[in-house]
Amino acid sequence: MPAPIHATNAWNPTGRDLQPVAGTRLYYAHAASLSGDRTFVLLGDQKHLTFVADLEGHVQPSELRGMLIERFGLYPHLLDIDPAPGLPRLVS
Repeated sequence: MPAPIHATNAWNPTGRDLQPVAGTRLYYAHAASLSGDRTFVLLGDQKHLTFVADLEGHVQPSELRGMLIERFGLYPHLLDIDPAPGLPRLVS
């Protein structure tokens, strides 16, 4: 599993430590705001992150992958570290 991304990482725009979601290229942070609890979700790695969701409540990490595919229309091959056979793969 990838290492967490520390809040001081120059590519981390949240100011919070980001925790990895197992088996994916997703990272998340739980936060409390004036409007209630939030879950921030980013896609990428230690040197490149893209903000993909600001979700209401503290969403469990195990639910994030499915939620981003179903609700936000992200493709599984973009999220998964090792996409299923037959799906496109990201090239480094």
